[in-house]
Amino acid sequence: MNTVNGLDRDSLNFNLGGLHQKILQWGASLAGYGDVRPGLAKEFKHIPTAISLAIRHPPAESSIIRQNGVTAYTNQFPEVDNKLIVIQKKIVTYLRMQGWRALAIPPDTAQEDLRFIARLFPLFQHKTAATCAGLGWIGKSGLLINSRYGPRLSWATVLTDALLPVSEQPYLKGNCGSCRKCVDICPSGAIKDEEWTRQSTTQVKIDVSRCARQLEKNYQALGRYICGLCILACPLGKRGD
Repeated sequence: MNTVNGLDRDSLNFNLGGLHQKILQWGASLAGYGDVRPGLAKEFKHIPTAISLAIRHPPAESSIIRQNGVTAYTNQFPEVDNKLIVIQKKIVTYLRMQGWRALAIPPDTAQEDLRFIARLFPLFQHKTAATCAGLGWIGKSGLLINSRYGPRLSWATVLTDALLPVSEQPYLKGNCGSCRKCVDICPSGAIKDEEWTRQSTTQVKIDVSRCARQLEKNYQALGRYICGLCILACPLGKRGD
């Protein structure tokens, strides 16, 4: 018999048909499925499909901070991350009730969570899930870029062994082209005008030390380690407002 975890594979697969619509109904702005086997750590090899989901940020103007002569854009939205976590829990419950394995990887800002799963976070990146699911590419800024919302999204991932229809058009390279708005606006000159490719053995070349110095400078003026001007500058993000 063709089974998964002791249950009939055909019946399990049939019940997955409406999952994508449910994720959107639960409040996600985007959702997609990706085959992430090449990028999985050994701890996750038994759950090789990623459900990538994202929620758009509030309108940009409400997220701009101007103080002491410094302008910054915050992409830290606890209410958005909390909503992502709620959706993740619903996805995990939905899948497990049907006999599938499922593991939620928390949103980026939950990395300091002391739970076991949060400690596993460095083993898997939301960028891997989103690019494999065809939802976005890694921009010159090193951020995930979606064709509609640009970088103004918060992301989360659920890993599973469910037989979901993974994207046949994953992103294998960047799609920023000649645009260099994030490069030009970066106050520290940390962003290089280089496109990402999956084949590259290194991430997009961002000068981390320059970026860190700028965040420290902004902290002195704003009391927060934020900058985000590369997010604010992205023309794709502006179209999503």
